[in-house]
Amino acid sequence: MPPSALSVVVPAYNEARRLETSLPLIADVAADAGAEVIVVDDGSDDGTAEVAATHLAGLPGAKIIRLALNSGKGAAVRAGVTHARGGSIVFMDADLATDLGDLPALLDALETADVAIGSRVMEGATVDGATSTRARMGRTFNRMARLVTGLDLRDTQCGFKAFRAPVAQLLFHLGVVDGFAFDVEILALARRMGYRVAEVPVHWHAVEGSRVDVMRDPARMLRDVLLTQARWRRTRILAVLSALQGERAVDVLRANLRATDNVVPWSDGALALLPCSEVRVAASVVDRLRCREPDLRVTATAVSASTLLDPDGDEIRQALTA
Repeated sequence: MPPSALSVVVPAYNEARRLETSLPLIADVAADAGAEVIVVDDGSDDGTAEVAATHLAGLPGAKIIRLALNSGKGAAVRAGVTHARGGSIVFMDADLATDLGDLPALLDALETADVAIGSRVMEGATVDGATSTRARMGRTFNRMARLVTGLDLRDTQCGFKAFRAPVAQLLFHLGVVDGFAFDVEILALARRMGYRVAEVPVHWHAVEGSRVDVMRDPARMLRDVLLTQARWRRTRILAVLSALQGERAVDVLRANLRATDNVVPWSDGALALLPCSEVRVAASVVDRLRCREPDLRVTATAVSASTLLDPDGDEIRQALTA
């Protein structure tokens, strides 16, 4: 099946009841857009995966990923992004608290930005039914997150975000936060990498049965934000291809890699970053390239992904965001 223009990732933990209502709506939008839908069952015990399978039956490219244990919303979205094959990737909450009618505007923002995030506080946004406690919690957490990370975004927690696919896969490969604060980490990573982030006003309505515990989760989220930069030092290994021969190397790599892989001019050749891939995958790509392009000097290696975040990584960050 050819890659789709859009991948829609829906993290779901014990969301069987909500998916009965929301998934048919998501599937209809996806069918009209030729998009793939990926539901990630985050260790549910209420039949979430079975409900998803029922409503996604017959939808081309639909995937259901099941995590063995409840690992957190961040882990679920990361799993979905890893399996996404669309040119753009959007994730949204299973309760559809954000109006699906806002999706076109979110995707349109990717014409000039690398990341587009739904905002409930921008001019033009509407919020309906939020309790005063939840609204106050959200404002307080946002202020703390902005203070700690330096982000200048007014709403980091709306569960409605879109990415250019290579950007999403690289950011989620770098990310290590599994819980609710993963949004802040991903946006802080985007800022560190130099990616452009656009805020888009959305129409949001409160849905009963929120998974956020207003007494317990804010403290955990703040802890995750405070530890984020230290955790990046223990981040994952990144598979890399390095090829010489100037512009030709860039063209050859782009023609033989996934659309979600990052290929950038580098020194006298090209560097390809393969997030969400193991080094053995990079090695197999090298073997294939050597058969097709015997004159191309290409090698596979691995680097610590934190290398991209260090001061010495300025040159490669600039190449990625050019």
